[in-house]
Amino acid sequence: MPNHNGQLRMISALDLGTSQACAAIALLDEDGQLSVLGTGRAPMAGLRKGQVVNVQETIASIEAAVSEAETRADVRMDGVYVALSGEDIRSMNNTGVITISRGDPRQPHTQQITAEDIDRVLEQAQAITLPTEREILHVLTQEFRVDQHHGIQAPLGHIGHRLEARVHLVTGNAAAAQSLVRCVEQAGLYVETLVLAPLASAYAALDQTEREQGVVLLDMGAGTTEVIVYFEGGVRHTAIIPFGGDRISSDIAQVLHTTFEKAEALKRQFGYAKFPATVENRELTIDGIAGRAPQISSSRGLAAVIEPRVEEILQLCRHEIRKSEVSDRLTFGVVVTGGGALLTELEEKAGEVFSAAIKIGYPLHVTGLEDAVNSPVYTTVIGLLLYGREYEETYGPPPRPGGAGQFLRGLGTQVKEFFSELF
Repeated sequence: MPNHNGQLRMISALDLGTSQACAAIALLDEDGQLSVLGTGRAPMAGLRKGQVVNVQETIASIEAAVSEAETRADVRMDGVYVALSGEDIRSMNNTGVITISRGDPRQPHTQQITAEDIDRVLEQAQAITLPTEREILHVLTQEFRVDQHHGIQAPLGHIGHRLEARVHLVTGNAAAAQSLVRCVEQAGLYVETLVLAPLASAYAALDQTEREQGVVLLDMGAGTTEVIVYFEGGVRHTAIIPFGGDRISSDIAQVLHTTFEKAEALKRQFGYAKFPATVENRELTIDGIAGRAPQISSSRGLAAVIEPRVEEILQLCRHEIRKSEVSDRLTFGVVVTGGGALLTELEEKAGEVFSAAIKIGYPLHVTGLEDAVNSPVYTTVIGLLLYGREYEETYGPPPRPGGAGQFLRGLGTQVKEFFSELF
């Protein structure tokens, strides 16, 4: 996929989560290959489940992550693709239908579908009534139908009288999105476009065969767990579960009477999503807090705290997957990515809950820094880079917004056009 102008260029991305900000810079060569030049991570204290709760701390985290990525890459970041998540994200499937009525009315079946017809039916598909505080963020095409023929991905040039588009609509709170954009801008960057976080993760962790034959991606973060279901090449369902790794660490801190930070460390070092029968139980000593005596526990006891919460999160995901109405046709089962995917024995626990094939998802389709290419922690930010590549190869770099409000108002149309061509 060569560049429009045959020149090398940079693409940058920013994933802002509850526990950390993650930045990445990649080089896009003349053959369309992405090579990651630099990544940066910084603790995040200003966001909670996608919502800005402290502007200055959010800006500081962005600046720290960006500075590290720039130092490693030895280039400056400018425009960035930014992941969007949060409890207020909502999705639904909808349908638009139009009649092709131009030409000789005596020969209705000689009417060829044009790009204008596709734009018109997609506009019809997103003509829904929303509260004033919500905006459409993505219009993701599932399939087109021409007369009685369904499963069409590219209707341009087909002959027919009736054109139907089935789409997946993603909506979000406009004010929350604007707050995020303003924080990025105040950190000295501008936002190319916002991208739904699980959609970005899917770009990095899934291939086209998985999307076609059916797969679920779960991105387990600190504050949320994100769900996206693919079938026949299109997005069938998305959801944001308002629980993630932080809820597990909070349980550990409460049960073992320790700090959240020590609980997080215990989870990472000794935690199991499901304690294996073959592993020896290990005694753990947890330092007392504020002069209290140390607590004695064990690796099995720690797993007894972790496993119920992991199962709860996975069961909530299972409930969302069933809403997709294709849960019995997902050939490739469930792919789990994000920081939560690193919890020991998570694959085994997920297989027990879903009764399906489970795979840990790593970033695909890029080269470059080993730590970025080979860690589930970077799946979303790498997916943003891949999304940016396809967007810019199709349309060129997005125009710079004149402000967060203007940016958000134009987003739905940009994404609608992008996905109507891709799928």
